[in-house]
Amino acid sequence: MDYTRNEIVYKYQLLDRIGGGNFGDVWKAKDISLDNDVAVKLLDKAQYSIDERLLEAQIGNRLQHDNVVNIKYADIITKNDTDVVIIAMPYYQNGSIVNNVNSLNFIELKKAIKCIIDVLRGLEYLHENGYYHCDIKPNNILVGDNGEFILSDYGITSYSPNNQAVIPRDVYLPHVAPETIQNNTYDYRTDIYQVGLTTFRLLNGIGNIKDQLNRDGLKFRTNVLTGKIVSDSLYQPFIPRSVRRIINKAIACNPKERYQTALDMRRDLEKLCFPGFCMADVNGNIIGVDNSYYYRYECRAINSNTFCLDTYKKNKKSGNVTRVRKYCLKNSSKKELQKNIQAFLLTIVCGK
Repeated sequence: MDYTRNEIVYKYQLLDRIGGGNFGDVWKAKDISLDNDVAVKLLDKAQYSIDERLLEAQIGNRLQHDNVVNIKYADIITKNDTDVVIIAMPYYQNGSIVNNVNSLNFIELKKAIKCIIDVLRGLEYLHENGYYHCDIKPNNILVGDNGEFILSDYGITSYSPNNQAVIPRDVYLPHVAPETIQNNTYDYRTDIYQVGLTTFRLLNGIGNIKDQLNRDGLKFRTNVLTGKIVSDSLYQPFIPRSVRRIINKAIACNPKERYQTALDMRRDLEKLCFPGFCMADVNGNIIGVDNSYYYRYECRAINSNTFCLDTYKKNKKSGNVTRVRKYCLKNSSKKELQKNIQAFLLTIVCGK
């Protein structure tokens, strides 16, 4: 179904398309009756019935929590002789967390941890009320007006009043869990698996897992089952070991080895405290930041097997730049180069 800017759909004037995919379009719209902005989701029949489409709205309307989206209104309209479900919810002008990625497509460590802690709070609430979200991914995390992070999109959310495993209504393939592949089952630990992969993508590159799926095809399924989706070599060098342990536990192949509740994972994340972080500048260079300095490094290839490394810090107040000699290298191997870069960046992040 095609929609155009300024088109009037029921009582909504469509302003800008802000998302969508297989399940329909999402538009920023003006509620003409109330004269305020909302986000409107428009869903035609496609492969799902009207009743199934309305289920998303019915679930979202029952939810009342700061870290999950509440759906305000739903109805069935007719467009071009086709029934369309229209769902209205709050409009968040900051969009999704994906809008915060830098030139290397990752999120700064402190912000990513805050984001996932908020998501886990929302997930605790969902699980307490018998819901499995089933579609946790960066695009479904919105940024609220006060900097809070909000879990959205209940298009394939499942209900399990006794917290038993269910057959998922659909699957987001990049985040499909081993138990879903093997047994077509989904439970609260599968949501935690998706949170783990979301955390990994926020910190190491939003496109990471999706790129693997597109590249590997059917082999991707095998990699999921054997726990090879995330390897140590795929982590950015500045990600501390404590953060890696949390992610790796969340995405363990065996659900019994994962966090058993969203609260358990949240508590581990809340224990983390880092004085510094790394970001990327517009040219794709990694920059370290702490309370007093900006840090950077430069690599030079002498030949295909030999490298030099220079590391610097810039005082935020004075602007003076000095070398950090401890991590500088001359005529080193590639392995030594990578080891020193990682040590330099981790020192910035961890403050050791």
